[in-house]
Amino acid sequence: MKVYFIGIGGIGMCGVAGLLKQSGYEVFGSEKGEIYPPASDILKNLGIKVLPFDPENIVKIKPDCVIVGNSVKANHPELLKAQKLNLPLYSFPQFLEKNWFNGKKVLVCAGTHGKSTTTALLSYLMKRGGYSPSFLVGGVLRDEEKNFGYGEGEWMVIEGDEYPSASFDRVPKFFHYKPYAVILTSLEYDHADVYSNLEALKKVFIDMIELLPEDGLLVYNGDDINLNEVVSKANLKAKAVSYGKGEANDFRLLKVDSFLDNQGFMSIFEFSQAYKKEAFQVSLVGEYNVLNTLGVIALLKGLDLFNEDIEEGLKTFPGIKRRQEIIYRDKDLVVVDDFAHHPTAVRLTVGELKKAIKPELTVIFFEPRTNSSKRKIFQQDYVESLSIADVVYLKTPAGIENVPSEDRIDLDRMVEEIKLKGKKAFKLTEEFFSYPRFEWLNYLGKKLVIFMSSAYMEREIKGFLAQLS
Repeated sequence: MKVYFIGIGGIGMCGVAGLLKQSGYEVFGSEKGEIYPPASDILKNLGIKVLPFDPENIVKIKPDCVIVGNSVKANHPELLKAQKLNLPLYSFPQFLEKNWFNGKKVLVCAGTHGKSTTTALLSYLMKRGGYSPSFLVGGVLRDEEKNFGYGEGEWMVIEGDEYPSASFDRVPKFFHYKPYAVILTSLEYDHADVYSNLEALKKVFIDMIELLPEDGLLVYNGDDINLNEVVSKANLKAKAVSYGKGEANDFRLLKVDSFLDNQGFMSIFEFSQAYKKEAFQVSLVGEYNVLNTLGVIALLKGLDLFNEDIEEGLKTFPGIKRRQEIIYRDKDLVVVDDFAHHPTAVRLTVGELKKAIKPELTVIFFEPRTNSSKRKIFQQDYVESLSIADVVYLKTPAGIENVPSEDRIDLDRMVEEIKLKGKKAFKLTEEFFSYPRFEWLNYLGKKLVIFMSSAYMEREIKGFLAQLS
């Protein structure tokens, strides 16, 4: 079967392209302009040639069907050409549902925060446990340099996203996955460009978990007020299991100790289940990552899949790129690249990194890149979260001019408000690349520098690292 991807450069789209190619499909794709890492590296390693957008591509290649990315508008020339030729059109979740899952039991990891790491951890542990799952993650696994894998087993592990699937398929992506089991990590208001309020977002989560079959399983963070409401309102057929720090949870986290050693981050944690205490180690940092790990353990135990190989695998999980990823380290400086962009994720990530590394000076380079973060709805929350640091640099994101001025985040105002909290704050400009050495680099104590954006801040990171030589 010959498949053509319009907008193949997205991380989800290139992962699906990889899954299809590994399972025997002929794969072609196009993109508007240059594709950046990690998607460009994934596609190169797959040997998939990416064409510039051109409706004649559809005519020449003659695909059996076309998969359309959710960033592709309804008037896109290639999409219009495919429609004119009466070719079957799919969003990628729709294609997976109708043509690829083939009776697999689908395990979905969803929630506002931590779903990529949770999905990657679940897929890694199931591989270590001998279950040969297929998987699709919204981030690149550090050990495999890709975000997908084709396995021979009955399980499919996939990151669940509530965003609409495509311009012609407004169904939230995770509806198409018809899950057998679900992990819900958290639920806060997000995707302000799609959902008018938190109640609208809760509704799609309720509808999604109601899809679970009677012999399925729901695992959820029982400390999360919004998730408790969702679970209580849903007409659940599946068994529900909670995890968290609260006494009422089925899996209760008792203790966490995170640290950075010569091998990287590690957390030692204790939890109880049915009055039985257990202690494990996982190669992740911070309480919020350990809670997500506990959700994975709860799912695997609930499905009777947990074994000794999985327990050992917790210690060796390599993580995924741009999630608390250390990109430079010496005795006085640790530099981390991170994907966090929601204000809660920013606050939690910075707080947990500070606990583990114990810096005397913390510096953040932050870009509000997502459709939601470009809007002023989270502006004051960002001020509070970023002020955990001592020095903050704010980058103006691409496309911010497309947000109506009355709704747009005000970075200049944020700089002034962060300064009022006694911290140093600056707006990044093009002059950043010709800055003299940052004054605070001369500070003799231990320093933590974090680059935070939903997109890789390549120019800024390279420019900063160049100052260290």
